[in-house]
Amino acid sequence: MLISALLYAGYQDYKTREIDDKTWVYPSIILAPLTFFEVYNRTPTYLQIYLFSLFLGLLIAILTLKLKLTGEADAIAFAFISLFEPPGYHIITLFPLGSVIILSLVPTLLYTCYNLYWNLKHGSFAGYEAGSLVKALAMLTMRYISRREYEEKSYMYIPSTQKQGDKLTIELSPMIPEKVENPGLDEFWAVTLAPYVFFLSIGYLIYTILLLTF
Repeated sequence: MLISALLYAGYQDYKTREIDDKTWVYPSIILAPLTFFEVYNRTPTYLQIYLFSLFLGLLIAILTLKLKLTGEADAIAFAFISLFEPPGYHIITLFPLGSVIILSLVPTLLYTCYNLYWNLKHGSFAGYEAGSLVKALAMLTMRYISRREYEEKSYMYIPSTQKQGDKLTIELSPMIPEKVENPGLDEFWAVTLAPYVFFLSIGYLIYTILLLTF
């Protein structure tokens, strides 16, 4: 049930960057009692491990949301995994969310490589005032898109090009930027809102496969 819910949530995130609340609520109604009985029937020591793992997971969810490092759906996914994936005694399963986050780096890296491929093919810094570091980060985390691309898929882009007279600059921020208006250019650099819940769902799928090999 947990893996099905995460994969479905990941699919929605990939398609629209939005996840229906029902995707979390309905599975939670089923998973809550199952998780409770699984944890309740273990030893007191195991309960402590579960509660500590849950505490860390919720802390990560709250901090990343407050610092605007992730979106609301990502934070909910962190909490969802922490609540309904009880830990085990193996190093990989001791803190499930931590393992899933590490494993989610695999699809994240592939997505970053695709961004780089896109920008090598389409990107341009002509007319921009940008240093080498800014250009490198833009190539990895942004896309150089057309106005038509932005209008068709505005849900996954936030323009990062700033126009000041005849000068163009690229706005960088470690936090998820606020929605801004189209800079009024035919082509421009934009932050790509990565479907991180999708990456998490793939990470959890890899995690589940690893569990079967123990």
